[in-house]
Amino acid sequence: MFNDTEKWQGSPESIAYKPGKGVFLALLAVSALAVLFGGFFFWYIPTVGLRSIHPLLPYLLGAVLLAVSLFIIGGAAFITSAAIRGRVPFYSSRFRWMLVKVYLPLMVMAGGILKIPKIKIERAFIELNNQMVKMMGRKFRPEKLLILMPHCIQYDNCKIKVTRNVRNCAGCGKCEIGGLLSLSDEFGVSLFISTGGTVARRKVLEDRPDAVIAVACERDLTSGLQDSYPLPVIAIVNKRPRGYCMETGVALEEVKQAIRDLAGAA
Repeated sequence: MFNDTEKWQGSPESIAYKPGKGVFLALLAVSALAVLFGGFFFWYIPTVGLRSIHPLLPYLLGAVLLAVSLFIIGGAAFITSAAIRGRVPFYSSRFRWMLVKVYLPLMVMAGGILKIPKIKIERAFIELNNQMVKMMGRKFRPEKLLILMPHCIQYDNCKIKVTRNVRNCAGCGKCEIGGLLSLSDEFGVSLFISTGGTVARRKVLEDRPDAVIAVACERDLTSGLQDSYPLPVIAIVNKRPRGYCMETGVALEEVKQAIRDLAGAA
């Protein structure tokens, strides 16, 4: 693919696919309203039967369902406000929990009913997650950060094995691993090339970083964010000029900016 004298200039861009936050926030509002009306329905239907047991039981059930509904609607309003304003005044970690553990499954369910492509929801979710991690305002020591890269970023015909030790890279310039190593050395951040999600999770458990910068496709990033919570993770969608799992790429400047966001480096 490359001549000996040819200088690789980086992965070409994938097809642009940036739906923005609108789809996710719209589904968030729809789901919150569905919960509200569902709560009212399940309160109203048992009213007749519960009253025969005790006259206060219908109102007790109604109070519980109302509290749950207000909790979900309040969280949706808070996340929407934070996404629009670009900052969150308090308890960002708790609302990130709601985003990851509560609203994402609701959004996927609602998107399936409304025939919205899952990748759109995943992209918007990743963007909102990154925004909330940055809004936490925490800064981490570079040596406690971990960059996780998928093995498919490596040049396909490369004979060197970098998944055991990324320092084996010869720096030929045919993929971005050499550039990532330079960033690792520049900022003192650990770099790991993973062969899959299970290996990546094991690496996180072994190293116990304070925060992670992860690069992968939307599906893997979404599941990884759910599994790794509450660990702060900035997720970067890879480039796929040849499709999934084949000589993927990454914008080095995005990785560099993520390091700066987490470490506060200049």
